[in-house]
Amino acid sequence: MAGTITIPLSTLDPAHGPYTFGPAPAADTDTRVVLAVNRDPAGGLNSLTAAVVVSLTAEQSDDGGATWFLAVATTIPGGQYVKPPPRGDGSVITVSQVQVDLYPGTGRRVRAVVSVTGAAVAVSGTLTVS
Repeated sequence: MAGTITIPLSTLDPAHGPYTFGPAPAADTDTRVVLAVNRDPAGGLNSLTAAVVVSLTAEQSDDGGATWFLAVATTIPGGQYVKPPPRGDGSVITVSQVQVDLYPGTGRRVRAVVSVTGAAVAVSGTLTVS
């Protein structure tokens, strides 16, 4: 049951987080979770300094959501970063993401947890299970 949870465009305030999006079911055949955040909305990471950091966490539950554990996490600083050659084209990165294989099991659910430090930041994105 591959699917996507939308993280709607909103301004996240460090004083009120962390913010949880989801959960969504993960079918027994789903094997991967991808958590992506858009960097380029007004007030988003690309318009801020590296003093602003977004922490992304994808969590998994194997018991229908009663308990949760870390699947993958990363921190993403503000500022503009480019895709460097030779693999990149030198353009500014507009999406930051983290992905991981899901742990096997039944009754699985996934959710995104997003927190910010340094200042409020506008974010939008997706949590995709496939």
